[in-house]
Amino acid sequence: MEKSDNLGLLSAVGSTPLIRLPNAGATVWGKLESFNPGGSAKDRTARALVSDAMERGVIGPGSVVVESSSGNLGVALAREAVIGGWRFHCVVDTRTNAATLAHMRALGATIHEVERPDPETGDWLTARRARVAEIVTELGAVNLDQYSNRAAFTAHSEGTMREIAEQLGHAPDILAVAVSTTGTVGGCLAHIRE
Repeated sequence: MEKSDNLGLLSAVGSTPLIRLPNAGATVWGKLESFNPGGSAKDRTARALVSDAMERGVIGPGSVVVESSSGNLGVALAREAVIGGWRFHCVVDTRTNAATLAHMRALGATIHEVERPDPETGDWLTARRARVAEIVTELGAVNLDQYSNRAAFTAHSEGTMREIAEQLGHAPDILAVAVSTTGTVGGCLAHIRE
């Protein structure tokens, strides 16, 4: 059971406006994910990851959750932790924006900063994920794993893309999506293919 969401933040995730962009030389629509409480599409991802984990009994009040994030998902999960009554540890790297770190800390998140990339691959994400695995072991924490969790795709197949298709009255001819973990674009494509 989640703590009371007295501010209605959870109900504010999703249902974002779709606006026509003027003077684009073509009919171009923009989905304003910045209207989510945390200002990004990662609010949808966090809500889906947490809802799925709660339904499966993986997390609940008192749980410890750890996730790798370069920013927006960390903010969204920190907010979810406040509402859900669990503790959140976010693994970031030195490239993470200071304002984003401050936002997560203000919401009660514990920040673990990876100071160098993985020595074998030179990859920051690999280094962050290795630190997540260590924290899971050290704290008995749960990792929601945005990178392979199907709920991350579902957030955008049943949420973002469903909304776009309903708002337009059809699927778009062309879809342009900012890509990081591929959850947004993967979920949108899954909806279009259905």
